[in-house]
Amino acid sequence: MRRRHSGFILVQALVVVACLVALMAMLAANQRSAMTETQNRLRQRRAESAARSAVAYVYSTLVNATPNSVTLKDDWATRFDGTQEFALGELSFRVQLIDANSRLNINVATAPQLQSLLVDQIMIDSLMDWKEAGTTPRANGAKDEYYSALNTPYLTKLAPFTTLNELLLVKGWTAQALYTPQTNIIQSTITQTDLSNKQLPLIDFLTVDGGAPNTGANGAAKTNLGVRGVTVQQLARLGLTQAQATQVFNRIPLTSFQQLFAIPGLTPIAQQRLLDAVCFTAATRVTGKINLNTAPSWVLQTIPNVTLDIANAIVNQQSTGFTQLSQLATINGVAGNTLGRIADNFTIGSDTWIVRAYGKSGNIGTAIEATVVLTSGKLQIQKWDRLNSVGIPAWWNWEDEPTSTTAVGTGQ
Repeated sequence: MRRRHSGFILVQALVVVACLVALMAMLAANQRSAMTETQNRLRQRRAESAARSAVAYVYSTLVNATPNSVTLKDDWATRFDGTQEFALGELSFRVQLIDANSRLNINVATAPQLQSLLVDQIMIDSLMDWKEAGTTPRANGAKDEYYSALNTPYLTKLAPFTTLNELLLVKGWTAQALYTPQTNIIQSTITQTDLSNKQLPLIDFLTVDGGAPNTGANGAAKTNLGVRGVTVQQLARLGLTQAQATQVFNRIPLTSFQQLFAIPGLTPIAQQRLLDAVCFTAATRVTGKINLNTAPSWVLQTIPNVTLDIANAIVNQQSTGFTQLSQLATINGVAGNTLGRIADNFTIGSDTWIVRAYGKSGNIGTAIEATVVLTSGKLQIQKWDRLNSVGIPAWWNWEDEPTSTTAVGTGQ
């Protein structure tokens, strides 16, 4: 009897010990999990710090940029293309700079431009309805009546877009349509692939930012033909004959190169001189224009009358760069009426860049997109967005691994 009792006590003791061991194992597992979670949070913060360091790192390059003339040969383009990794001790970052004027600005894009690009008329009409004043929607668009009837109601903005993510509020627009490569292209006349023949998402065509000084390539002020006050003598000093200067004078005010070049008697040489010397607004900054020096072929083709051949010829010229807007007239296929139809869309400068930065701490990464503007020699962050992406955002179109690694401060 005593043995049975002793055995029972032993079994109970073993059960208690087993429970204690299990409890300790659970506590240890929970502690490890909590420690891992804490470490991951710390790595996340450190990764974000690395990404912020990337934005700061490009400052010295951008602040020395010349907004009147921005090309792919400039330091910002050759040094920061996303392929190189920069090491900060145990942290690292990769960074890419993109000229905002190398993309199509949806705030000034016309329906024909969007028709060359998008896959759905609903998306086109709804985008135009979202940014334009008025309460009457287009045939396939939407205004307040549509949005106020949603489960989570809101109103149409009736103003320019401030971010591309705002497109996701617009009828017909989805994350899949914006961020993933298109496979059901039914309207586009554009080959929507990059130089590696990789299919591109819509976001790689678009921007809501961008601007350039309203000056010549040397920073000199242009003659404004948008208001009266210019004299025939001033026009003649631009290199026009007296007869040509008089004809232009009689048509002022003008609003575009298309109007200007419709004036009879303007020779190709006169047109080129005017391209470099005149403008149609008193504003010190122009927006919505595409930089001849930096835009890829697929963006150039969104401009009506810019064919694939013209777009490719422009891209080929980018290797040496456009030093004057007038060089557009020397591109094969750009002659006669075509020059007037497309010249108003272009610039050769930019004062706005998109910074894509990816910071890492261990195996944890953080992606940031910022928009910076160079004004009077001062660089300002206009927008800052921490992206909800586990790794490098797919739409950045980066290779998974960098081509090289450089310790910051040891050379470029």
